Amino acid sequence: MTKRTVWMIGGCLGLTLAGAAVAGGSEGLQGALARFLVGPKVVVNNSFISPLTEVFGDIAIGHGSFVAGNTVLNAQPGERICIGSETNLQDNITLVAIRGASTPAGGCAPRSTTIKDRVSIAHQATIRNSVVGNFTFVGFLSVVENSVLEDGAFVLHGAQVSNVRIPRDRLVPNGARITTQAQANALPLKTEASAEFQEEVLEVNAEFAESYAELYRTKGFDAVNRPSAAPRTSWNPQPVPPTLGRNVQLAEFARIVGDVRLGANSVVGRRTSIRADEGAPIIIGENAEIEDRVTFHALKGTSIQIGARLATDDNIVFHGPLTVGNDLTIGDDSVLFRSKVGDNVTIGSGALVIDVTLRSGVTVPDGARITSQAQADAL
Repeated sequence: MTKRTVWMIGGCLGLTLAGAAVAGGSEGLQGALARFLVGPKVVVNNSFISPLTEVFGDIAIGHGSFVAGNTVLNAQPGERICIGSETNLQDNITLVAIRGASTPAGGCAPRSTTIKDRVSIAHQATIRNSVVGNFTFVGFLSVVENSVLEDGAFVLHGAQVSNVRIPRDRLVPNGARITTQAQANALPLKTEASAEFQEEVLEVNAEFAESYAELYRTKGFDAVNRPSAAPRTSWNPQPVPPTLGRNVQLAEFARIVGDVRLGANSVVGRRTSIRADEGAPIIIGENAEIEDRVTFHALKGTSIQIGARLATDDNIVFHGPLTVGNDLTIGDDSVLFRSKVGDNVTIGSGALVIDVTLRSGVTVPDGARITSQAQADAL
């Protein structure tokens, strides 16, 4: 079995992993330098890394961080990805350090992607050759490339940030395109409510780092790799395992966690995550056709309820609180969050539907940004 080196770099625990789709680990450091064997270990420096994470290259991770399933960490030769302490990377995000690209100053290598301490990167976000400062938030399906997010920045869902520096504590709105420094400098300050939300997310995920590690230690590899009960937490002391209806088909690397109730004759695609680990159920009706890299998750104390015959494309985020009727069709690269949706609704590719009620029978066009009730009522 191949050995790899573990070392401390700027507060991060460095892992040199020379291969893809590997979850390496060590049960802790013995001084500043130690060695470990690559294998089915998922606890590194008291951080939890899902065994479904795809890892390539020079990766560094700090203390007490949480990396959810089907995340991609890809540092090309000569580059590094540096992840700080008490940081969380949610399902299906992508972190890339691209060889030959020019990264703004401040990384842990001359060209790298750096995620600092107490950061939350939400589902399906992508970070390329960028520096993400302390206590920042990057929302669902957002893209940050060749940029710096200064401490406290708050990037909302579906935004794109390219080749700029976002000043400290600034808010990037849902779906915004920030490509000039003038746009970045004109952004508003985030609200106190946003900062409180960040703290709540960090608190939950700090406990996940501990509880998923404990689940792995006590129940073994299958408990963090195959359909299983969620880990025991302060808000979910008696976890419930998934309930899968008859003839359910799960593709490779599908991740089903906690009180998931999936109806009969449903199909779940590759790298899809259905995570009911924050204490409330995720219910999906029968005859669902769910494609690849779709994420279902819900905030603590909230649930997802979806009726029969759900039909999705790829790379979609469903996030609770969420109530959806029968016969929803939703296109690639869309977000459906904190909303109520009637029957026979179609949501186009690249759409954001956030904090609204959609009446039955409506169609949301491709690329639409539906973030107010007035916009929803006008459909």
